[in-house]
Amino acid sequence: MKKILLPVDGSEFCTKAYDMAKDFAKKFGAEIAVIHVENIESSFSYAYTTTNFQSIDAYIKEKSEEIIEKAKKHFEGEDFKVTFETTTGDPASEIIDYAEKENCDLILICTHGMSTTRRFLIGSVANKVVHHATVPVFVIR
Repeated sequence: MKKILLPVDGSEFCTKAYDMAKDFAKKFGAEIAVIHVENIESSFSYAYTTTNFQSIDAYIKEKSEEIIEKAKKHFEGEDFKVTFETTTGDPASEIIDYAEKENCDLILICTHGMSTTRRFLIGSVANKVVHHATVPVFVIR
């Protein structure tokens, strides 16, 4: 295993995934690619409904940078390579495309434990990645 993809969304649930990714990287001598995908539709809805309306581009950039900076703190001082990237689009599709494009050997993703109804109606990013990725997916709950 040479490259692990770690999608992050800034939630507290992801802290378990950070630690697991570190363990895998150390054990297998792998590098970690941390990616944050901002869903434009949900960001637009939030930015539009806030009282301090700001441009959608500025909101997405600010939110993405906050999430990546938070992730960077978890990997400070480690002796393996870690890269960080942000992008926009459908999170599941972007994660799968990135894994294929960058020849990742594993996707390590956290799940949030949505209710059955919500998962049925909108699906989860982790569920979509598990069903459509061409590389192994390790899901942390």
